[in-house]
Amino acid sequence: MTDKIKHNRSAVIKSIKRNISLINSIVMLVVVSLLFVNIRFLSSVLNYMPPLSMAVMLGTVCVLVIISLYLARLISQVAISDIEEYDNRINEILGSMQQEITHRVQAEKALEHQAFYDQLTNLPNRVQFTRHLGRISKRPKEHENYLFAVLFVDLDNFKVVNDSMGHRMGDQVLIKTARRLEHCIRTTDMLSRLGGDEFAILLDDITDISDTLRVAERIKLEMSSPFDIDGYEVFITASIGVALNSEEYAQEDDILRDADIAMYQAKSSGRARYEVFDASLRDIAMKRLQLEADLRQGINNLEFMVYYQPIVSVSDCSITGAEALLRWDHPRDGMTLPASFLQVAEDTDLIVKIGELVLATACKQHGAWKNAGCQHIRIDVNFSSRQFLLKNLPEIVSQVLVETGMEPSSLDIEITESIAMEPRSVAVLNELSVMGIRMSIDDFGTGYSSLGYLKRFPIDTIKIDKTFLKEVTVDPNAKAIVIAIIAMAHSLGIKVVAEGVETREQLLFLRSCRCDEAQGYFFGLPMTGEEFVKLLQE
Repeated sequence: MTDKIKHNRSAVIKSIKRNISLINSIVMLVVVSLLFVNIRFLSSVLNYMPPLSMAVMLGTVCVLVIISLYLARLISQVAISDIEEYDNRINEILGSMQQEITHRVQAEKALEHQAFYDQLTNLPNRVQFTRHLGRISKRPKEHENYLFAVLFVDLDNFKVVNDSMGHRMGDQVLIKTARRLEHCIRTTDMLSRLGGDEFAILLDDITDISDTLRVAERIKLEMSSPFDIDGYEVFITASIGVALNSEEYAQEDDILRDADIAMYQAKSSGRARYEVFDASLRDIAMKRLQLEADLRQGINNLEFMVYYQPIVSVSDCSITGAEALLRWDHPRDGMTLPASFLQVAEDTDLIVKIGELVLATACKQHGAWKNAGCQHIRIDVNFSSRQFLLKNLPEIVSQVLVETGMEPSSLDIEITESIAMEPRSVAVLNELSVMGIRMSIDDFGTGYSSLGYLKRFPIDTIKIDKTFLKEVTVDPNAKAIVIAIIAMAHSLGIKVVAEGVETREQLLFLRSCRCDEAQGYFFGLPMTGEEFVKLLQE
């Protein structure tokens, strides 16, 4: 725009200069003409005037002519000088306008980029993805058999990385994930970061569902390799939901919603996999939303309870402790076991509040047992991965112990092998151990079963998973595994608790293996705190 103004202004200035020169030439022509007329006139009166008078008149005329020419030239030069000065000022103004317009255009581009692109990964954001999805959604109406698909990608256990390694490391994982996902799609497709650890992919103009599944398999393969973040190997998998366009979608957001639903089903089915949406998944999603709402209400209404299962000495069956087990007294469904709601609690972070409730309730109950004369009973409390990796976990546990007056040595915190393998676990375990709290590995044998972390971590007890106890009386391999676990633990100075004991034969076998403690239905079902006191007194 300013270039056009400059061009037009330059043409006008040149025209003005030409006109001034023309006017100057005309003035000179008029003066010369007047001089010629005066000479003719003078020649006619020459005979009537004295010579001196005629010389004076001719000199006067010449002077007037010279003065006129000089003034005309001077006026034209001043006019041209003013015009040139005006031209320079206009140039400065136009240059300033050009810079202002350039800065404004750059600012508008920056604002547009911020509005439609993710600042961390430089991928299109949710707004841009939705706009593009809206345009693509119109094509099936214009072109018969036009097909596209949406993939909803969510990283598994990404919050654990953020909590254990810090947000800077987490951001690096997100950036590297974005680059890996870009390698899995075509240039005609769109990859977007919707927020957090959620990504969406729009596969445009595909042939059939097989095209989409190939992309999903490619993503699984890409995510199977560890990320190298500042010298650390970080393993992150992804759950993927797939949805194909359909005539039933009234709005473009509907297909993204269904891909999200399919992704949650992939997580519920074991993670690191993909699921294709069908109508039944929508019902599952609605039930999940209802379950989440019920969980929140259950926490507010104190519907969660803690039951206690006895832990006994294998040698004489005396009660040495109790495991705190969560139960939900649901107002509609009655007493509910954790297996039906723990996954949703984990995904929504409600498990942190529930875990704190269980810890506080169990420690308070231990005080009641102690006041009733039941001494030397420890309580085992399970900690989830979300709960265990809280940065202020030692402070939370210490505060509960102070408020309930419980001895730290009477508390045993149970974690799974997968939690123990997290990078931050060593520091947390050591800090809790220094406080005098006992540490146990739950469900031993179902995870990593590594001797490395047993040597490195302050582990006091391992609990053999009940799946091994089920078959020790009939399967020689299961029997050999249990014998080996007990011998290995004892050689490291670690106690062994066998879970899931249901028969006398299993107890006798454990006694022959010199197992330390056991728990299971053979010794007692989970019971309330009051019922547990009666059991101790009996």
